[in-house]
Amino acid sequence: MKNLILSVVTFTLTLTTASAQLLGGIENILLTSTEDARILAEGYTAPIGKTLTYALNSGWATSAKTHKKLGFGLTIGAAIPYVPDADLVFTPTGLTSLNVPSGSLPTVFGEGGDQELNFAFSESVLGNQIDYAGKLSFPGGLKDELPFGTLPAPIIQASVGAVFDTDVLVRFVPTIDIEGSSFKLFGYGLKHNIMQYFGPLDKLPLNISVLAAMSKASLEYDLSDSTFGGNSDNRNITFEADTFTIQALASIDLPVLSVFGALGYNSGNSQFDVSGDYSIDYELQGLPTISRVLNDPISIESDATGVMGLIGARLNLLIMKIYANYTIQEYNTLNLGISFNFR
Repeated sequence: MKNLILSVVTFTLTLTTASAQLLGGIENILLTSTEDARILAEGYTAPIGKTLTYALNSGWATSAKTHKKLGFGLTIGAAIPYVPDADLVFTPTGLTSLNVPSGSLPTVFGEGGDQELNFAFSESVLGNQIDYAGKLSFPGGLKDELPFGTLPAPIIQASVGAVFDTDVLVRFVPTIDIEGSSFKLFGYGLKHNIMQYFGPLDKLPLNISVLAAMSKASLEYDLSDSTFGGNSDNRNITFEADTFTIQALASIDLPVLSVFGALGYNSGNSQFDVSGDYSIDYELQGLPTISRVLNDPISIESDATGVMGLIGARLNLLIMKIYANYTIQEYNTLNLGISFNFR
């Protein structure tokens, strides 16, 4: 089982690392004005916050049934959110220093291939007006780099039966560093079976429960080895997501097969930061090289909310269960995995 856990985490984090490495090219947008760099960063990275929100809010249960008191379960799997076509590109609006000839640009999950963009803007430095101009390379997307064209999330979750037909749920992925990027995840929740309040009906194979869960994930990419913006060692790109879900679950649990569904509401808040000190050199015609210094240049907060519906099935093989479910939401999400239950 240890090897299985490591395989799931390694597979998912390999995909995560690929995205983090490609996010490294986003620092090139700092060549343009600070406000336009923020607009470009917001459009390019917006789908990451949504994929994290919808992935982390899914896969919390494979049945409405709860454990007996001190019963234990371990779930190992992955959540794979699908990015809709509309979020493969974005149209930047409000740009003042940058020309986008095509009118739209790829998001982080769009088509690959860098695009060269012209920029020109002015800033006042110590009372002097400085005119900056040049070209920047805008990074392409991940569509051709990831097998699923998205950012899967690992699910390693433990559950234990507490009092009053209630399960305590915990998700945890410790900080794992791979090739200059790191990923960590923590979440917790409660699932309460309400069939106990319906008298003799609780003897039926039907189970109904309510679930509430919160989680937090962080993806960080170290820019200290990048040749862009000087040699400061405190430069990072960080993506954090805080999520919450509340769901009503129902399942029919037979000895060999469980069929389950859910309705609920998801919410998530994500934060994207380009932090550290950057000294950017500009070679302007007829003038000596000019350095422009930026400190913590980009910080963007975004939200994702919406209703969800889920349908799934679980094959029950003694203590081992094999499950699959599909969540219908803004970013439809497939969950696959196995679980071990000791009731």
